[in-house]
Amino acid sequence: MNIRDLQAFSHLCHSLHFAQTAAAIHTSPSSLSRMIQRLESEFDQVLFERDNRQVRITVAGKRLLEFSEEVIAQWQLLKLDLDPVQKKLSGQLRIYCTVTAAHLYLPKIIERFRLRYPAVEIRLETGDVAAAYDKVEAGLADFAFAIATDKMALKFDFEHFNSVPFKVIAPKQTTHFSQFLSSRKIQWDKLPFVIPESGPALGHLQQWLQKMKLNPEIYAQVAGHEAIVSLIALGCGVSAVPAPVLALSPARSQVVELAAPFLPEPLELGVIALKRRARLPLIAVFWDLLKDAQQS
Repeated sequence: MNIRDLQAFSHLCHSLHFAQTAAAIHTSPSSLSRMIQRLESEFDQVLFERDNRQVRITVAGKRLLEFSEEVIAQWQLLKLDLDPVQKKLSGQLRIYCTVTAAHLYLPKIIERFRLRYPAVEIRLETGDVAAAYDKVEAGLADFAFAIATDKMALKFDFEHFNSVPFKVIAPKQTTHFSQFLSSRKIQWDKLPFVIPESGPALGHLQQWLQKMKLNPEIYAQVAGHEAIVSLIALGCGVSAVPAPVLALSPARSQVVELAAPFLPEPLELGVIALKRRARLPLIAVFWDLLKDAQQS
C-alpha cells in the first residue's frame, strides 16, 4: 500500500468512474485498475462492484475510504510541516455555487486565497443550489454554497454566510393574467406561479403559499432561481426569488416587484464541507479564510 494508491482509491470512491479518475490523476484506466487490484489483494476484500453501466463502492470500500482519507490528511500535514522553505500548499480546491454566489461572495475570498496560496488551483462549478449537498457528499466539490436546512446531516460542517430575503415578482409586460395584477387588491388565487423544482427554496415557497391560503396553478417548476426570473420576464407567471438573484439578473428591468401581505422566510446561506475531511490542509486553510472573511 502506498499513498498514490490511496489517493487514486479515494478519488475513485467519489467519482465512481474509472476514466474520470484516471484522467484526474494523470494515469491510464488500466494503471488505475492495477492500483485498485493491489489494494483489494492487500486487504483481501472487494472494494468496488463493477459492471458495464456503473461502479459501486462496497461496505469494505467505504471503511477503507475513511481510513485512506485520514492517512492522506496526515501525510499532507507532515509534508507541509517538513517543508523547510515556505510551507507551500499546492493541489486543487473545488468549489460549487450558484452564478449569483459566484458574483457576490467569491471574488474577494478567491483573491485572498490566491495571494496566500498561489500554487493551489481553484476549480469553480456553478449550478442550482439544490444540488450543493449532493455535490459535496459525492466528492465532486470540496466546498459548496448551500442553504441551511432543519434536516442538515451531521456529516457536514456549515459556516453561516448571509440571510437572503425573497422578492415577489411579476412580468412588466402585459400578459393574459395582467388584469389580476392591475386591481387595487392583487387576486393571488388567479395567478400562475413558477417555482423551483427542488431544494430548500421550494419548501420556503410552499410554506408561504400555505400561509397565503393559496393552491395556485403551477405553470412550471424550474432548476435555478436565475432561470425563474427569466421565465417571469417572459410573462409565464409570478414567483418569489432571492433578492440577490433578482438584483443581478439581466432580466431585472423586465419584471416588477409585487407587494405581498408577507414574504417567504429568508434563506440562510452558508458554505458546507464534509466534517471527515476537515483536517486536510487545503480544506483547513480555506475554512480559516472563510471565517476571516466573515469577521472582516
